[in-house]
Amino acid sequence: MLQSFRYREYRSVTCVSSNMSRQILGAVIDGEFELGTVFRDNRRTLSAQVMCADQSLLLKVPRARNGRKWERFLTLFRVSDAFRTLHHLELMRSMGFSAPEPVLAGERRASGVVVDSFVCYRFVEGRRAEPRDASEILAAIEALHQRGYLRGDAQLANFLIVEGNVTFIDFRLKRPRWLPKLQKAREIDRFLRSCPEARKLLTPGQAASRWLKLASMLERFSFGLRTVKRNMRKRWKSDR
Repeated sequence: MLQSFRYREYRSVTCVSSNMSRQILGAVIDGEFELGTVFRDNRRTLSAQVMCADQSLLLKVPRARNGRKWERFLTLFRVSDAFRTLHHLELMRSMGFSAPEPVLAGERRASGVVVDSFVCYRFVEGRRAEPRDASEILAAIEALHQRGYLRGDAQLANFLIVEGNVTFIDFRLKRPRWLPKLQKAREIDRFLRSCPEARKLLTPGQAASRWLKLASMLERFSFGLRTVKRNMRKRWKSDR
């Protein structure tokens, strides 16, 4: 059960004891933690294994979301991305899916908007999913869809295999509000793009689905548009 408290200039929600929460929050705010494996460290995100208060954690800082003006404006009406991530972890586990154990999220506001936030959850020891795990991953994605949710960014790299079970990592739950069959098909198509070997696991009915065909067409258009935008940005920078 999530509990909320304030510490220094931060508001936090946590699943662990008050004393442990303050130790972790203080260590992250002051940068007084032992840095382990860094999975991503760029202008968009910091994602790294850290040791805080003798706990092995995954620290994630959504730098881009913390800094974008329009994202900050939206936090006048909602909690930070970090808080939502913690809630999604708890929700996923409550539905019986394997996901990292949520620990703590913190956010700092100025003039009512979030200017800094981060989330910590238990570091999961497991192996990266491989094409040989595709059948189990597809079953897990479809089970989540049956519960009415999308996981977002359903790539092979965003799953771990822990003691033979599929574990969801780096996800953001979403309830599809319009054309849910199409949105679910697009998520399946994204997974198939990251793991082409999984196509042979589809039933004839799934492979011939009009929703999947439409999803594939939309995904090709989306990827093509992103490529054009990326090339235009590179050209613009080189011309400056």
